[in-house]
Amino acid sequence: MNTILKLEHIQKYYGNGGNITKAIQDISFSVEAGEFLGIMGASGSGKTTGTFF
Repeated sequence: MNTILKLEHIQKYYGNGGNITKAIQDISFSVEAGEFLGIMGASGSGKTTGTFF
């Protein structure tokens, strides 16, 4: 297949000073042509905050 998106070792932190939250740590994945990707989680779990695409 044809890889159209590949992310490796992604990290995401947000906040400032002593109030830093780790949203994502060491996530890797790829999406092939014709595949669908969905991001699911409870309300308030950081789906939008973790968006970096």
